[in-house]
Amino acid sequence: MSLIKSSMGRWLIVSGLILLAVLFSWEVFAADVNVVDVHRNIPLSDEAPIYKDFYLNGGDSAGLKKNMVVTVFRKLSVRDASGTTTFGDLEIPVGQLKVIMSTGRVAVAREFKLISRDEEPMLEQTGIMIGDRVDFQGSFIDKK
Repeated sequence: MSLIKSSMGRWLIVSGLILLAVLFSWEVFAADVNVVDVHRNIPLSDEAPIYKDFYLNGGDSAGLKKNMVVTVFRKLSVRDASGTTTFGDLEIPVGQLKVIMSTGRVAVAREFKLISRDEEPMLEQTGIMIGDRVDFQGSFIDKK
C-alpha cells in the first residue's frame, strides 16, 4: 500500500513540474511583441534629418528581420460616458514600422507609414507610442 502511495505521489509531483514548465514556456514564447521605448535624435541644424527609433521587445527570436514592415495596433477600452461600465476592447491599427535592426530579443524600427483616420476610429494620441502591439499578419519585406 505504501509503495502505491509513494509512486502515485512521485507521479503527481513529476506531472505538476511538467505542467509548470509548459506554462512558463508558453508565457515566454507566446508573449506579444510591443513597442517598449522610443528614442528621438536632436538635430544640430535645420537640414539634419530627424530620426525616431522604436524599440521592440522581440527580435530574431520573435521572427523580426531587417527591412520587415509590420503593422502596429493600439488597444482601446470602450466605456460609457461615466467610465463605470466597460463594453469591450478594440484593437485599432495605428501605423506601420520598418525594422532597421534585429538581434536575439530586441529590434529597432522606424515609422514606415501612419494609417489614415478617414476609415479608422480616432485615437486620443496620434502616432505610434510605447505599449502599442506589433502584429506580424500582413507583414512584408521592403526591398527599397
